[in-house]
Amino acid sequence: MSTERAPRHGWVEWLEGRMRLTELFSFFTHFGLVYTPIDTTRPMREVIRLLGSQRIPRYDRWPHVLGPLMAVLFGLEVFTGLLLSYYYQPSSGDAFASARTIVRDLPFGWFLHQMHTWGSYALVAVVALRLLRLFWDGLWRAPREVLWCSAVAATWLALQADFTGRLLVWDTHSYWSVVRGLEVVFALPVAGPLLSFLLGGRVITDHLLIRFYILHIVVLPLLFAATMYATFATLRRVGLSAPEGRTVPTTTHREYLFSLVRFNLVLFAGLVTLAVLAPLPFFGIADPYTTPANVRPPWYMLSPWLISEKLPVPVWLTGSVLLAIAIAVLLMPLWARGKGIAEERRIRLAGTLLLAVWVALTVAGALVGRK
Repeated sequence: MSTERAPRHGWVEWLEGRMRLTELFSFFTHFGLVYTPIDTTRPMREVIRLLGSQRIPRYDRWPHVLGPLMAVLFGLEVFTGLLLSYYYQPSSGDAFASARTIVRDLPFGWFLHQMHTWGSYALVAVVALRLLRLFWDGLWRAPREVLWCSAVAATWLALQADFTGRLLVWDTHSYWSVVRGLEVVFALPVAGPLLSFLLGGRVITDHLLIRFYILHIVVLPLLFAATMYATFATLRRVGLSAPEGRTVPTTTHREYLFSLVRFNLVLFAGLVTLAVLAPLPFFGIADPYTTPANVRPPWYMLSPWLISEKLPVPVWLTGSVLLAIAIAVLLMPLWARGKGIAEERRIRLAGTLLLAVWVALTVAGALVGRK
């Protein structure tokens, strides 16, 4: 009779006998943790050992660091937003009081609020900068069409998340900023009336506030997570971009994780510094019947707002041009497909000029009428 004992199995093997761990691990790695394909038929411990010895592209250097930065900031927004939602009341009568309670009475509530707000600004800046980088480097060409479309969608979703989140505070500045922003949105042909129907009208009421709240904490985060999944899944297929004649440097997965930890510490330290030393102001409760002086929409809507408000241009024309530009940017891989080097240079020049005009109008919109 044999006296040999059966080999002992740990909790990982116990779970693998009941579910496919490597499939779950592979799914979560599509959000920025691992950038190499994973063999889901192998055991979990074997996959971890292979990753430890395999060299992977360096994502912790400019400009490729924008992808991990987007993922980290999104995770920060989800975490802080979840904590804030425990105490927030989405109604016009309680929204401001609940937000004030979070900031004034809850332990570290002010810190969570400031981190969430500054994190949202940083996320908008990162996704916009990443989109500009992809455009400048021509990364809308095959086989990176999905990467471009996901970057455009991520930028739009980040702006919408910032816009819907502004109303939730229900203070004077945020309320009237959203009012002016909705005037720009409702001027869009087709999209404006459709949005008005989905929101239940063009007047800010309790129903619209609840719909903004659901969009902000459920719909938009899920859609943004989907764009991140598409982004990193595409990168794992086509690889990182590199300047012509050069290759992407590689590193070990362990070194990459250490660099990611250092990078996150620097990012967190920067946001903490802004939250503590440059806290964003908290204004008084919104009064729907009293319009404050010099009220403006969010900064990313100042350009079309200035044109429609200060220039003799029909509102529908401004909205049509804005919608046409948005569709053209999203579908660039289709209409610019097969262009030669000269045509691509003209596209880059036109995009640069359009951006310069947009920035100039934004600055003018922020300054015009100020006393």
